[in-house]
Amino acid sequence: MPQLALRVGAGVAVVSAGQLLLVRRKDNGCWDLPGGAVNPGERVEAAACRELSEETGLQLDVKNVTLLGVFSGPEHQHTYPDSNTVDWVTVVYQATLVRTSELQAGDDAAEARFWPLGDLPQPLSAATPFYLQTLFRTPGAGLE
Repeated sequence: MPQLALRVGAGVAVVSAGQLLLVRRKDNGCWDLPGGAVNPGERVEAAACRELSEETGLQLDVKNVTLLGVFSGPEHQHTYPDSNTVDWVTVVYQATLVRTSELQAGDDAAEARFWPLGDLPQPLSAATPFYLQTLFRTPGAGLE
């Protein structure tokens, strides 16, 4: 029987040389910011950095992330292949990388890649446009 759960998530919008890092999810093939669930007792910003590392191989220190926004509502509900549905409250951070190491997709990411801002892939996860709207309106987000 499907279950409905409320979870706290953490993600990070990483920009490098005017390009945005996205991961393609294994469960639905959609592109999204790197991120996932916050573990009990874990700081949200640490979860964002951990998820980034697990899904892309990139390492970020929590001192190098800045709060982008907190996102919730019906657009942030996700139904998994096992029919369980999660209402996510997602805390998204932003970070600018000057140098990037080799990307290595892992965990629940099938692919990790930087994309030019004017040529983002499709399909995007349902919540991703909300993150991007906020990112594009944020001064100093590295999008110059």
